[in-house]
Amino acid sequence: MRDSTRPRQSEGTKAGTVKAVPDEPSRQIGRFRLEEEIGSGAMGVVYRAHDLDLGRTVAIKTIRADLLSQEHLYQTYRSRFYNEASIFGSLSHPNIVTLYDVGEGDQGIPFLAMEYVSGASLADHAESDRQFSFDEIMWLFAQLASGIDYAHEREVIHRDIKPSNVLVADDSEVKIADFGVAKLLGTEFTRSQTQFGTPGYMSPEQVVGKALTNRADIFSLGVVAFELLSGEMPFPGKHVHTVLHKLVHVDPVLPETLAERGLDRGRWESLFGRALAKDPDARHTSASELVAELVDLLPGSWLGHLSAAGSEPKLDFGPSPSEGDAPRETLTLWGSRDDSEVSEVELELIVDEDDLPADRTGT
Repeated sequence: MRDSTRPRQSEGTKAGTVKAVPDEPSRQIGRFRLEEEIGSGAMGVVYRAHDLDLGRTVAIKTIRADLLSQEHLYQTYRSRFYNEASIFGSLSHPNIVTLYDVGEGDQGIPFLAMEYVSGASLADHAESDRQFSFDEIMWLFAQLASGIDYAHEREVIHRDIKPSNVLVADDSEVKIADFGVAKLLGTEFTRSQTQFGTPGYMSPEQVVGKALTNRADIFSLGVVAFELLSGEMPFPGKHVHTVLHKLVHVDPVLPETLAERGLDRGRWESLFGRALAKDPDARHTSASELVAELVDLLPGSWLGHLSAAGSEPKLDFGPSPSEGDAPRETLTLWGSRDDSEVSEVELELIVDEDDLPADRTGT
């Protein structure tokens, strides 16, 4: 999501000037006091932090300390890190996590200071077996589509739309997170470069390394909608290669829960046959167009919400009744749920094992 659009490094700081790996991360980076680690992944780690100058809570993303001793990996991730800052910083939308600042700490380690979001991701809701009402789903996807279309209008492809990158704040506002593998349209990549994404949510053209358009994000958004509505993945599999093969060559499964949820099979096949088409040109032209068709698929009172002048749906995204009074988990824009493991597979695809969709069909 790279390397051709990085901002200039801070004056007097060059790649390779990073000091030895510290035993523990510094408890302060610049003007930000680190309070708690809240996420980690293949490239970075995220902390909840306090902005000492402005007195607000922020999220600080920085490169993992254990990579500092691995020169090749560090320089690769550093380049990607600054590319993320360049692309991320060009976006300003209520449904995209806000980037506040970019800089380097005393050891020359780069960091991003970002909006801190209190709430839970769609992935966390799924893990708690939370089933959303149709009204809630439409409210979520209307906001999600707004943020995605905004990015596309600025020629930014996210390339990793998935439930863990969709945050639902306590006030029901949706925030798109992690532009760590985002790509500017028109930016060329060599054949030797690694393709990034998450198995199960990647578009077929992303898997095989073809040139990408905004339709890649439309495909991923379609997978998220499919999963949220049915509780199943459209391309299930127990192994990465199985999932990738199905993404490129196999039609999506037909969920067994359609009748149970009152969903029309014909409209379902029409919507997802288009959203998950192998040919990018056959998909919806925008996220908003996909959501407009979603309105026709979902029976219920959503149109009533839309027609009520000046009203917004009052939706409850708190813990499900079965969770009782359990406190909500506080999340930020970037990170994985568990310790991440990165593996390389064919096509030089780097994936997060924790994000591999579970096979719910026994395939």
